[in-house]
Amino acid sequence: MSNFKNPVWLRFLPPPLRERLSGRVNIFSIIHNSGWLLLDKFVRMFLGLLVGAWVARYLGPTEYGELAYIVAYIAFFQAVATLGLDGIIIREISRNKDAASYILGTSFSLRLLAGVICWLVAVCSMAIIHDWKSSTVLIAALAGGTLIFQAADTIDLWFQSQGQNRRTVIAKLVAYIISSILKVLMILSNAPLIAFAMAISLDIIISAAGLFFAYRRFPCNERWHTVRSTAIALLKECWPFILSGLAVIIYMRIDQLMIKEMLGAKALGIYSAILPIAMAPNFVPVIISVVLMPTISRLHGENKERYRSLLIKIFRANFYAALFIALCTAALSEFIVSLLFGADFSESAGILRIYIFSNCFTWLGVAHSLWLVNEKKGMVRLYGTLLGAASCIILNSLLIPIYGLKGAAIVAIIAQFVSAVGINWFFAKESFILQIKGILFLKEAHT
Repeated sequence: MSNFKNPVWLRFLPPPLRERLSGRVNIFSIIHNSGWLLLDKFVRMFLGLLVGAWVARYLGPTEYGELAYIVAYIAFFQAVATLGLDGIIIREISRNKDAASYILGTSFSLRLLAGVICWLVAVCSMAIIHDWKSSTVLIAALAGGTLIFQAADTIDLWFQSQGQNRRTVIAKLVAYIISSILKVLMILSNAPLIAFAMAISLDIIISAAGLFFAYRRFPCNERWHTVRSTAIALLKECWPFILSGLAVIIYMRIDQLMIKEMLGAKALGIYSAILPIAMAPNFVPVIISVVLMPTISRLHGENKERYRSLLIKIFRANFYAALFIALCTAALSEFIVSLLFGADFSESAGILRIYIFSNCFTWLGVAHSLWLVNEKKGMVRLYGTLLGAASCIILNSLLIPIYGLKGAAIVAIIAQFVSAVGINWFFAKESFILQIKGILFLKEAHT
């Protein structure tokens, strides 16, 4: 601590702010980690929009819709393959670093096994639906490789718990840039649809290799090993998060499957084109949660008043930042769609104007996850996401035939509200009150 030096950039801040921050090691650590995460997400957002839009232009609405259908289908299995362990692992290692070796080893084994099983089920079920000889099955098998290699993200959880986010950022960013370059080369070489499915898996394979290399330079104290009792304990706690994660995918992705069945691949392509734009800002609340999770976990055990006060501030910042972005995006929707996708996707602008407002509740939901993990209320998330998924299926079946793609966008807003806020009135009253206090600028009462 005595050797700590303030960062160079601090001298450029106003004197009052400089004096307040001087010597605050924890704050500088948070800012440092946030900077790496912001770099990663910004580059991903930038490349994702540009390269993704170019891919959409190249494939056209119909083929792009076919690819979106496969990605949405695989996403259902991805929710199960990860086992919902992320928040649990970070929480446990943050509280007990000595347990890292067997917690990480057990988590990796569980996720690898789950990934292999999910890949087999995904390919076989797609073959039953479309016949083994269909190219759709091959595309699903190639894109589904992500289910297996996602187990390497266990290393990311170790880095997060130790404030070493830059190691994850470098590994994953290099992989993403390489896969983006490959997609551009595929477009320039007039590659078929199947090549873009291969690029999806290649991204995570390169990322996995990078994470293992980074881990060798910053390992935990002991070799990873699997402990049966730990596996049982993790599975007992994580199953609500698995089900809720699956429910999240239902209300995030079921609209795409239903659009494909009701309106066809071209309509799905037009609808799916705006999703990367609408979801691009969603890295912000995720970064906030990742960086603050260790702090929130410690405050939960040390100072409940500061714990609740910080949650209120996070709810407030998330909601109003999302609202501001939504208003700006809605106003510029036609320009954005025309610039990125061209005339073939002109219908996408009207969908974007509606869909973007679902982010207000998405951001509240991400902050709500901090409360759920620390209060060990996984069942609350399960109730909320199940109700959100049910409302999504029911309302989409009613509104898509009447209002088409705009109906699906309206349902997205309703489902997000139900899952992230509405359900808390019944099953998580404390979190609901904290959310309302954040939105209405009400202070936490001191006791």
